[in-house]
Amino acid sequence: MGYRNKTYEQALEIKRQSAKEHRAEFDKTLEEIYSKTPRLSVIDNELSKNGAAAAIKAINGDIEGLELLRDKSRKLSNEKQKILTAAGIGDFKPLCPVCNDEGFVKGKLCDCVKLIAKELVISELNEKLPLNTSRFNNFSLSYYPTDEDENGISPKKRMAAIFDFCHTYAKNFTPKSESLLFLGGAGLGKTHLSLAIGSLVIEKGYGVIYGSAGNLLGKIEKEYFSRNEPEFSDAVLECDLLIIDDLGTEFATQFSNSALYNIINTRLLADKPTLINTNLSFSELEERYTARISSRLAGGYTIKKFLGNDIRILKATGK
Repeated sequence: MGYRNKTYEQALEIKRQSAKEHRAEFDKTLEEIYSKTPRLSVIDNELSKNGAAAAIKAINGDIEGLELLRDKSRKLSNEKQKILTAAGIGDFKPLCPVCNDEGFVKGKLCDCVKLIAKELVISELNEKLPLNTSRFNNFSLSYYPTDEDENGISPKKRMAAIFDFCHTYAKNFTPKSESLLFLGGAGLGKTHLSLAIGSLVIEKGYGVIYGSAGNLLGKIEKEYFSRNEPEFSDAVLECDLLIIDDLGTEFATQFSNSALYNIINTRLLADKPTLINTNLSFSELEERYTARISSRLAGGYTIKKFLGNDIRILKATGK
């Protein structure tokens, strides 16, 4: 087959099975129509006889007789088509007109199979998400200070506004939603709200990939140098929502920075939303990454700055 990747093999099997079921459903419907309309079988028998007779006339050079048979067959075929159309069934159409449900086009995997493979990757990754522990209904604002700054804004008030923004974003999510960048120190709820958004978006039926920057970029690097089909890389670039957690904690290399830029840039150009959270300030992001990356984040992302004290420490100390 030329494709050793297990996910593509699984996707091909799913494609073939769905095509088989699609054909079986069509044949069953057609059989029911034939059973209720005896005239269809009569037409098929006459067409078969005409075909055999036409072959003989062609051999004997009977051009006039051949044309008469062809005209008769055309009329029968038209009659058959009218009966089938009235019964609500037309010609059989494959699920994918590009590959005719074969799964390959000129020896290469069809896009319909790649789409199934992408959905398999996303589904597998979603099964590992800790979604139940991080939802909107268990996010508490009680840990955020109420002390106001000179502008009359307290961390609690800021976080209440961010919470409302995130909840609205998730409820109204579409594959063309804006990209988000969550900034702030450790333990301020960035991961919690990222997962809460991911959870609600998944419930709406969209494909979400979530992972730490280190894990995501590490998988992309491993896939690249193993020279396997880029199933994970493709899924990261094409999923409805990509959530990159803890940007800045990964081991930065020339490859990881290049891969990160490719993800950010490709998804922005395709109007696909990405949610990135990081403990770094924006100035630290500019210092750690290339200007190309920081400028893309500044120009293409809606930035939300989280305030407060480390909630994990507050919980551990009982404060």
